[in-house]
Amino acid sequence: MLTRIRPLHIVLTVVWVVAAAWSLWGGLDYYQMGLHDRAYSELHDLYKPAGLIGHGLGILGSLMMIVGVAMYSIRKRVRAMESKGALRTWLTVHIFLCTLGPWFVLLHTAFRFGGIISIAFWSMAAVVFSGIFGRYVYVRIPKAANGQFLSPQALAARKNHLLQSILERYDVDEDWIARTLAVQPEPVATAGFSYSSIPVVGLLQRKRAFESLGRDQGMSSDAASVFGQQLLDYDNLLRQAKHSGLLQRLFGYWHVFHLPLAVIMLIIMVFHIVVAFMFGYFWIV
Repeated sequence: MLTRIRPLHIVLTVVWVVAAAWSLWGGLDYYQMGLHDRAYSELHDLYKPAGLIGHGLGILGSLMMIVGVAMYSIRKRVRAMESKGALRTWLTVHIFLCTLGPWFVLLHTAFRFGGIISIAFWSMAAVVFSGIFGRYVYVRIPKAANGQFLSPQALAARKNHLLQSILERYDVDEDWIARTLAVQPEPVATAGFSYSSIPVVGLLQRKRAFESLGRDQGMSSDAASVFGQQLLDYDNLLRQAKHSGLLQRLFGYWHVFHLPLAVIMLIIMVFHIVVAFMFGYFWIV
């Protein structure tokens, strides 16, 4: 189906940007100071790592990462949670918490890295970037409604069902469809920039091109719109089927790499928190 920007994505993106900008803006003057000048700033007691805001951002960011990892892991592995919303929704919230949380932790460090802080930060960065890569692979693997990856047999059955639906409903044959899909729409470019490089926009371009072909076949506007969507879905299934096995293996290798990184990051974070308590760094006390 055509990839849609869901309301949840919009809301969480807006919240992420606003929260990240707000948290940075308040301490921007402090973060831009040299390390030796910060101690003499009136902002130091607020934004230093042990300060009221700096420490609070560290606590908030750490909690967000812990909750983000725990909630998605439970939803994915506990059978009783399968009815508690779509897995992709939980993944979206997981990504939101586990990218905004590290941003808050970065501000907590006041951009100073050394010793165990450096190890903790770079392990966190590795988890975030590997997570982004995993998301890129995950969304390209065909899945069932419950979020499980489709087997080759299930994927072939879905392709055949959709193809038969198109052939029965419209005055086209399989050879015509094959020739049509072999010729992709030309990308719309402005000043050297191709809008087809944006995934959602690229899909819309292809759908409109298929609708135009449907109208050329004598279909009404409404019928051409449905035809364009079905042909786009079929084209996407063909593309996914071509690389599904490779992507699933790649995702499996990624998972072996990403999960241990996340565990190491959490262990280092807990160690850092324990050390901070041992040295008397308590928040608002």
